[in-house]
Amino acid sequence: MKRVLRRLRRPTAVSVVINTLNRRDHLERTLLALRDQTYPRFEVVVVNGPSTDDSAEMLRSFEATARIATCAEARLGISRNIGVAMAAGDIVAFTDDDAIPGPEWLDLLVGAFDEPEIAAAGGPVFDVPLGRIEWKICTCDRLGVPNTDSAAPIERYLGPGADPVAYLAGCNMSFRRSALQAAGGFNSLLGYGYDDVDICCRLSDAGHRIAYVEDALVRHDRAPSAVRDERQVLRDPYSVIFSRSVFSLQCGHSPHSAEQIADTMTTWANDWRSVADQHLSEGAFSADEHCRFIDRAVAGAGDGIAAGSAPRPWAHIPNPPRHLFRPYR
Repeated sequence: MKRVLRRLRRPTAVSVVINTLNRRDHLERTLLALRDQTYPRFEVVVVNGPSTDDSAEMLRSFEATARIATCAEARLGISRNIGVAMAAGDIVAFTDDDAIPGPEWLDLLVGAFDEPEIAAAGGPVFDVPLGRIEWKICTCDRLGVPNTDSAAPIERYLGPGADPVAYLAGCNMSFRRSALQAAGGFNSLLGYGYDDVDICCRLSDAGHRIAYVEDALVRHDRAPSAVRDERQVLRDPYSVIFSRSVFSLQCGHSPHSAEQIADTMTTWANDWRSVADQHLSEGAFSADEHCRFIDRAVAGAGDGIAAGSAPRPWAHIPNPPRHLFRPYR
């Protein structure tokens, strides 16, 4: 009934933002799949990082239907803020460049915003390499320890100081643009990981509600990246450890002191030595790769603690450029 009523009035304008880096073929597949969305009024904004493959050339074939931008740094927080600033819709949805949302994805997510107190909505994620739904109701404690299958309902993990706090998976999340604007956007320090945790934590601490939409499924291929290979082996732990350290220090409402957080991150970085040892014993790492992995883990903690000790960056999000809205088909 709610969907019928929404169709009787002018549908809310939605911007789908895709942040991409060196995934030309996966990105093209995602862009083609978005043409199957049943929702009648949405645009697509692609923010291409410093890609060295043919992503830029491929995107030229979508210039008539999608809006394209670039991000000079391989830093997801910055790239997401570029996409939000460009977004002309009142709702900004995110999916990954290696993900395929179901045809009714936007229809289902937009329905959650019929309740005015909802600031964000997302759904489950089917992990293609694992062959199962891996992300359901996601939570994370204030030391950065996540749980991707927390017990329902999501409301038990919301509210100022909630610990653990609910968050939405980065490839299946949507927000009121106004809420992102009021929250200061995404944390521009975060290059890979915890960007989704950080923004949802800020919204929850501000008293906003977050909705989990069980039927709004996204399939995620988890394609190789700068940090993991085609076998899903993490090759470089720096960004993960850096981002966890920054989040833990900047999330606010933490029951832990800065010294306790720094000690925890340093210990966690050292614990990655056992992961490196296992990869070495299994032949996944050479001796040089083993040493580099350990060095990068330690560096990630040190740099993350230093960066996270400063105040969280605030991104100025301008008012939406509604005149630039371009329906995607």
